[in-house]
Amino acid sequence: MGVEGRGERLWFLDWLRVIAVFGVFVFHTLRPFDDGDWHVKNAQTSEGISIGIAFLGLWGLAFFFMISGSAAWLALRWRSALEFLRERSLRLLVPFFVAYVLLSPLQYFIEEHHKGRSTASFFGDVRTFFSDLAGDAPLWLRDTYHLWFLVYLIQFAVLGLPVFLFLRGRTDWIARRFERRGSILLLAVPLVPIHLLLLAAPGPEHGWGEFVFFFDFFVVGYLVMSDDRLLAAVRRDAVPGLILGAGAFVLGVVTGIIDFLDGWWPDPGYSWQYVWYSPLITLAVWGWLVAVLGLGLRAPALQRALPPRLARAAMPYFIVHQPIILAIAYFVVGWDAGIGLKYAVLLPTAFAASALLAWLLSSTPVVNQLFGVKR
Repeated sequence: MGVEGRGERLWFLDWLRVIAVFGVFVFHTLRPFDDGDWHVKNAQTSEGISIGIAFLGLWGLAFFFMISGSAAWLALRWRSALEFLRERSLRLLVPFFVAYVLLSPLQYFIEEHHKGRSTASFFGDVRTFFSDLAGDAPLWLRDTYHLWFLVYLIQFAVLGLPVFLFLRGRTDWIARRFERRGSILLLAVPLVPIHLLLLAAPGPEHGWGEFVFFFDFFVVGYLVMSDDRLLAAVRRDAVPGLILGAGAFVLGVVTGIIDFLDGWWPDPGYSWQYVWYSPLITLAVWGWLVAVLGLGLRAPALQRALPPRLARAAMPYFIVHQPIILAIAYFVVGWDAGIGLKYAVLLPTAFAASALLAWLLSSTPVVNQLFGVKR
């Protein structure tokens, strides 16, 4: 079923969520071929793919979190605070633990063997994986792989709840600030100093700086949905948002942001370069979010009902796609062939296998609820 609000079904959010899941899939199929480190890597990499990864990585995940914040507003329209937390637990916490137990050991086995760090059997690596699960905050567990997204969302639901309850009925002042064309882009301004201060904070991958960065857009997603005037402003300013997002990204690429990110992401820290790139990142992300959400509001095709099977398979697809990509890439990157041929095999094969498994999981009673499908 589609999400509901204001007496109508907001199908565009369902469509955007499915599109976002597919975007994450494409992002992960490209990772074996970019210049950065990943679980399975091809010997030959591509600078062009690295630019594409930087582009998708800058705003794609933030968009995913913003859509999740929008869904939180819809969930709270018809639920109490306790009902909201219970629903989030069933939709996020249960599938996370199921997927962590079943799929993270498989990904660990693939990565350790690909990088030559282990020659043990699968079950030997499984025992090693479960021998010590402790990880650094805010993930709390080690080797969550792509499931870190669910760990963030679980915590965002808890931390965001008091913010959401406070915002109820208090958005009039905010909405009146963005009545002029292009003004919704100024919503990024208060985020710039926050991200400038925290995004470079030292810590592990997916640490507190990134946590705050994505939490901000999660809250913004709720805020935009909570007032018709803000939603209308996003729809109105889709084109200015596209100009801002594309312009900030191009400016970043021209001034060397790709090389900066290659050396900065593994070991974040403060520098004069970071002072330049951090505001660009925030502005580029917000511009693209406004553009994509605004175009989603405008596109007639996205105002139609999402096929129920597609809607039900979205969460299972997200959960299973990366282990399947790693399993196929483990063999594909070893071929004596160019990147183009390898990718031409990896993309459709991983998509078909992920879609088939997601359909089976979403169609099987009881099992589907373990993988986050609504009753």
